[in-house]
Amino acid sequence: MSKTLNQIDRKLIYELVQNSRQSYTQLGKKVKLSKQAVKERISNLENQNIILQYFALIDIHKMGYTFYRIDLRFQNVTEEKEKEIINYILKLQKVIWIAEIHGKWDLAVVFLTKDLVEVDDNIKKITWKYNDYIQNQTFSVATTHSRYSYGFIRENPLEEKEIFMGRELGNLELTNTEKNVLSILSKDARTSITEISIKIKKSISAIKNAMQNLKEKRIILGYSTLINLQKLGYQHYKLFINFKNPTQEKERKLEAYFKINPNIIFMTKSLGRSDIECELVVKSIEEFKENIRKLKREFNDLIKDIESYLIIKEHETNYYPI
Repeated sequence: MSKTLNQIDRKLIYELVQNSRQSYTQLGKKVKLSKQAVKERISNLENQNIILQYFALIDIHKMGYTFYRIDLRFQNVTEEKEKEIINYILKLQKVIWIAEIHGKWDLAVVFLTKDLVEVDDNIKKITWKYNDYIQNQTFSVATTHSRYSYGFIRENPLEEKEIFMGRELGNLELTNTEKNVLSILSKDARTSITEISIKIKKSISAIKNAMQNLKEKRIILGYSTLINLQKLGYQHYKLFINFKNPTQEKERKLEAYFKINPNIIFMTKSLGRSDIECELVVKSIEEFKENIRKLKREFNDLIKDIESYLIIKEHETNYYPI
């Protein structure tokens, strides 16, 4: 059953998506409520499973890592067996994102890696163990990502902002303190500096310095929030777009369109499955169809075809599962 949000809760969610480390006081000033009132509202949103997680946006490419995704199609799978497969994959190393999906594929899994041998090992672990239940699979490697600001949550969307990750692999080395800070913030971005200090047994000044260094190195790009979109009555789609007669100018126009469309929340360029991907959030199948029609109409000289699947449930978001 979907939940209808009032204007204040919508604004709070929007602000937490932009920066989940904002204090209750800072958020209160933006929604004109007391610190305690904001704290209670956010607690209610968490208890209703509308807010699922707070996480740091980390450019892992700076440390020489990249993403790769496996999409799986099941066969002869019961609900219990599907849960078993998901739980097994969640226990594998370096899982960034996993989601149940509907369409041509049933499960999407994103891993982090520096090593193609590690990629092969993870694929084999899954397919060997569950060979009888996997009908088909596909594989792709991501090169760049752009995350937008969930403008659809606002009643009057502003021009979309972009957080860009990828393109060039770096070799930045982190201190142990920086690694520990990243590990904590990737799972819960609202963890206070004092709490981090206690957990890793370092001084508050050391934690502040580590966080500042990570920001200056452009490893931490921001802090965001995972929202249960289905709980709010939204449908979350992933689109895979293939081009015809592409040019740099045409592709840049499409990317600019993604950036200002309040319903598009993510863009990925990858090697393997499609020329470009994006994630689209809408209220109905009619709105979904209208967005597809508009894309094809606006970019009929670039888009050859669009494949899509519906994201039913996101199980994990962790940009630093190390």
